[in-house]
Amino acid sequence: MKSNPKTSPFLNVLTTTTVGAVLPQFIDNYGKDKKIDLLFSPSHNLFLDGFPSSKMTGVYIDKNGNWKIQLNIVVLVNVETTPGRWESVRSIYMTIVFKLKVK
Repeated sequence: MKSNPKTSPFLNVLTTTTVGAVLPQFIDNYGKDKKIDLLFSPSHNLFLDGFPSSKMTGVYIDKNGNWKIQLNIVVLVNVETTPGRWESVRSIYMTIVFKLKVK
C-alpha cells in the first residue's frame, strides 16, 4: 500500500490517535500519533498460535456433496514505538467459511 498514492490518506490516519478514539488503551500504552502497521497472513502456523486445534484453510467435501470452503486469516497489529522500531501489540484471528451443496 505504501507504493500506491491512492492509499496514502489511509496510511496517514492509521495511527494510535485514530485507533485510540475507539480503543483508548492504544494512546495510554503507546502514546499519540504513533504509526500502526497491519500484516495480513494466511499462514496456518500463525493461526495455530491462537487456535491450536483449528482446521487448515482449504476446501472440504463430504460424501453427501456438501462443500465447505474455509479461509483462516491472521492480522498482526504493530505499533512503531520509536522511529524504525516496531512492536507487535495485537493478533486478530478470522475464519471465513462458505458452505454450499452440489446436486
